[in-house]
Amino acid sequence: MNSQPPLPNNEIARLEALYQYQILETPPEKGFDDCTFLAAQICQTPIALISLLDGNRQWFKSKRGLTVSQTSRDVAFCAYTILQQKPMVVKNALADSRFATNPLVTSDPNIRFYAGAPLITPEGFAIGTLCVIDVVPRDLSPEQVEGLRVLSHQVMAQFEMRRNVMMTSHTIMQRLQDAQQLRYQQQFIDSFYHRGMDKARRGDFQGAITDFNQFLQLNPNGIKAYYRRGVARRELGDNIGALADFDIYLRVNSNDPEAYYNRGLLRFELGDNYGAMADYTQAMKLNPNYVVDNDDLRLTRSQSIDNQKALRFDTPFLFNPGFPLADKNHLNHEFVLEEKHDYLENLNPNNIRMNNGQDDTDLDIKDHIRAIADYTQALWLNPNDAEAYKNRGLVYSRLEYYHEAIEDYTHSLQLNPDNAVVYYSRGYARLKLKDYMGAIADYTQAVQLNPNDATAYYYRGLAYAEIEDYRQAVEDYTQVVQLNPNDATAYLSRAVACLKLEDYERAIVDSTNSLNLEPNDATAYLNRGHARSKLKDFRGALEDYKRAREISTTRMTPDNNPTPKLISTHPNLH
Repeated sequence: MNSQPPLPNNEIARLEALYQYQILETPPEKGFDDCTFLAAQICQTPIALISLLDGNRQWFKSKRGLTVSQTSRDVAFCAYTILQQKPMVVKNALADSRFATNPLVTSDPNIRFYAGAPLITPEGFAIGTLCVIDVVPRDLSPEQVEGLRVLSHQVMAQFEMRRNVMMTSHTIMQRLQDAQQLRYQQQFIDSFYHRGMDKARRGDFQGAITDFNQFLQLNPNGIKAYYRRGVARRELGDNIGALADFDIYLRVNSNDPEAYYNRGLLRFELGDNYGAMADYTQAMKLNPNYVVDNDDLRLTRSQSIDNQKALRFDTPFLFNPGFPLADKNHLNHEFVLEEKHDYLENLNPNNIRMNNGQDDTDLDIKDHIRAIADYTQALWLNPNDAEAYKNRGLVYSRLEYYHEAIEDYTHSLQLNPDNAVVYYSRGYARLKLKDYMGAIADYTQAVQLNPNDATAYYYRGLAYAEIEDYRQAVEDYTQVVQLNPNDATAYLSRAVACLKLEDYERAIVDSTNSLNLEPNDATAYLNRGHARSKLKDFRGALEDYKRAREISTTRMTPDNNPTPKLISTHPNLH
């Protein structure tokens, strides 16, 4: 019985090098199978293998002419090949004392000839071999040995490429994980700021200050929190603390006119009239549209309100260019609508309509913020006013604060569950938030209460289309065209759904109906062209595509001044 092959002197390091390639137990790959094919062709042998020497086995990454995937390392010819740096050739295994009694020689596959070239890493570790085997004694020419050696280098090059790709992927993944961890940390830190903003919006200024303190402890450079904490401190009468926060904020954001105005108010309250006027002057220099009423520089409250809950909301506007100071004793919108600042600057605050006792669903709102304040005050005085909840929800929806809108609509429906308009409005807000199932449920309630509401059917169809229930979408669009046969958009939307359902004939009919109503709708031509191409009416498809391109090109010319086309509208959202 032949003895076991000796282990290399660097066996532990060799195995670590092998495992770096992470190739053991991987499936066959064409690149390696091509190498064993070429090795068998060059050496004219029936068997060729890429063998990797693990701790107790040899495992074949690629095999040609052999069915087993591995053998014990004790009987592996390759265990001897890895002990040297050049190819090893065994002309007749029966005549070689190392292999004469080897079971791979004395039984299947009856090896007689073996030649193997070691697979050597750039660090000098032999991790396996590229070998060829025959069942009859033979030899290789020098050219064949050299060909086997060159092929072994190609195998090793593929291993290296594989390792480099994995290392690069690992590096990228690590960077992504690190970036994700940083994002999580930042989100955690920012959560204190957003929670403080939410508490301030609800009037919990002490709670807001606690959260802003936590945010600033974790992120001392979060300058925006100094400003917000200063506002909250002022609301609680801590003018000294508020002034300190505004001082810190203005050292960094020295071009913020709003902050100068707020600090001016604080300085006036603290008796620093010169400092107050300096801040007002700086605010006006930075924004000439802002006007300070020199006759009333105080932080005042409006007329007395018996409801104590309302008092904390009866606070002055901090700053909003375009609003005269006479309007300052209304809800401070900064906490509620921070992200809408630029938009609100352009609103006209005049002519607020707040008609108690009548339907005000089509509010002519010129000052959304004052409207929110007025509805909020009305609800404190009468918490069971379903119309006030509905109307405030409509204002929130116009400002794209859909979560707040949904909350108000829900309160309204709890008080008046038979209002189709509120179901429709809540469905619209849910649709904008991509809560498609919630939107479908609300639109369903709306059409049950008002079966002739074509717009509710239309938007429910859009929601069904978003969840890819195109058959139900087609049914809803059909309801729309039955109620309003001149709705080009409904025909167009049904055509799109029919395309998704591969009902191309109907898509053509609907696109045509849409074009009869809107002859210059490029989208309808594109949809009809697509349907015609699917039905192999290529001439008609080309004509539609050409017409769509002509319309689009015409609309893009400066002289035409195109305006965006609204898909659909609803009277209660405007």
